[in-house]
This record gives sequence, C-alpha cells and structure tokens, in this order.
Amino acid sequence: MTGLSRSGLLWGLFAYTWWGMVPLYFAVLKGYGLSAGEILAQRITWSWPLLLVLIAGSARRRNEMRGVMGDGSLLLRLGLSAGLLAVNWLLYIYATITERVTEASQGYFMMPLIHAVLGTVVLRERLRPAHYPALVLVGLSVAVPVILSGRWSWLALALPVTFGLYSLVRKQVAVESAVGLTVETSWLLPLSVGYLLWLTHDGENHLGSDAVRNLWIVSSGVVTVAPLLAFTLSLRRLPLLAVSFLQFISPTVQMLLAVTVLKEELDPIRLASLSCVWIAVAIFLGDALLAEHRRMRQWTSSPEMMGPGFTSSPTASAPR
Repeated sequence: MTGLSRSGLLWGLFAYTWWGMVPLYFAVLKGYGLSAGEILAQRITWSWPLLLVLIAGSARRRNEMRGVMGDGSLLLRLGLSAGLLAVNWLLYIYATITERVTEASQGYFMMPLIHAVLGTVVLRERLRPAHYPALVLVGLSVAVPVILSGRWSWLALALPVTFGLYSLVRKQVAVESAVGLTVETSWLLPLSVGYLLWLTHDGENHLGSDAVRNLWIVSSGVVTVAPLLAFTLSLRRLPLLAVSFLQFISPTVQMLLAVTVLKEELDPIRLASLSCVWIAVAIFLGDALLAEHRRMRQWTSSPEMMGPGFTSSPTASAPR
C-alpha cells in the first residue's frame, strides 16, 4: 500500500466512523431538550461560518465560488440539492432522538442499491445481472415487517431515498464538495436563522446562559464539516471501489451503538429484515469485486499494454 492510499484509507475510516457515531452527539443535544428542528437549524447555522473559512483559505475554491454565484442554473440546482439534504438531515436527527437508529442504519445499508435503481431509471445506466436478486432482497426487507407484523419502516426507506436523490442531483452538478456544501448551506441559512430567532422570541432557543450546553450546540458546525473534509481527502486518494466498501462502516457503527449504548431492541422481525439487506449487500459487493478483478485482468492482458519486456502479471503491471 502506498503512502497516498494509506492516508486515504485512514481519512476514510475517520469520516465514516465519525458519521456512524453522530447519533451519540444528537442524543446529547436531545438530553438538553433540543427538538429535531432546532438541532437541524443549529447545525446549518454553525456550519456556515466554518465553510466560509474553508472557502476563504483556498484561492481555487474562491474562484469556483465566484463562478457558481454567477451561474443561475447552478444556483437553482444546488438549491434543490440543499432542500433534499435538509430533509435527509432532519429525518436522521429524528431517527436518533426517537430511538430509531436501528432503522436508520438499515436504510443506509441500502444506499448502493438505491443508487443502482436511480442510476438505471434516471441516468439509463445498465444493471448487472447480480443486481436483480440484490434488489429483490431489498424489496423483501421492506415487505417482511409488513407481512409478519403489519408495520413497515417508512424511515428506513425515506433516508436512503432522500440521500440517493441528493446524490443524483449533486452528481450532475460539477462543483467541488466544500463549495457545493457552502452554497447549499447558504440556501438553508435564512430559514434556519429565522427559525432560531422565532424560538428565541418564544423562549425556546436552547443557546443561552449554560456555557457547556452552548459549546455542545456550537460544535454542530464541526460535527458536520470535519467528516466531510476527511471524506473529500479519502476520495482523492482511494479508488471508488475502496470507498464503496468503507461506506458500510457508518451504518455498522450506528447499529452497534443503537443496540449497546442507546439500548434499542433488535427484535426478530427487524433482524429478519436486516438479514435481507445484509445478503443483498454481500451480493452487491461480491459482484463489484468480481467486476473489478475482471477489469484488472483485461487491463493487464490488453495488447496496447504489451510492450518489450512487458509481463501480464497483475503484480508487475498494476497501475500505481
């Protein structure tokens, strides 16, 4: 492993582990009496100045920000992605403070499959044969609770769908992540500040005289921005296949915390539903590994790559 890929792995582990542990932070804010709406508003409000510092500290980002601000079409598309991101954040916060982190983790295990569906339906990408049984299993994961108990988890479906739609919009907007998030946060900032002012008027804004509570609330900016930066650094240093494996760290950590720390129950019906998702994920990842292996074999055996003294050994010819 090169130094670059090793650092990429470490940044990726940091980002996804951080995201997996965020429910603990939201649980602390819940303990101070903050609602899901106020947590979201505080998170947006305190992320904005940190993001501005990131933009100001990079000439490249400043230039890109000026370009985005002068492009009405880009601004509108980032406004749409901002709305989807806000809904996703609100749903995740709601899942935490209502003790439904297990359902949230189930939803995020579904992300690769939601991306596969959106890519096929919207972007006209072709599904691989192994994707079909994986998608059937995801459908079963939603159907099992309905069949066995008459209830279903709208939250486990809404979380990956909203984030999948957000990813779809952002995929079609060629803007660097920190710049894009700054613009999205700017779209959401007026409503967030207005909501906090309204809470202050009613005496319900929890940012006040308690210094420790204030520190926890203001830290929401760091909680939001730090893993994003780590993820960006990881994405630049690792192949996408490696990143796709790392993304399962987050829901795994969420589920472990839900059961061990937050004391949520993993009943047999939920376990059966999760088992369908885990098998689907295993199929999806196994197929991805097989496809990558075949791609590497084709690359190393390509006639264009064969020169004097060239060997088709994967070790000798793997790209650096």
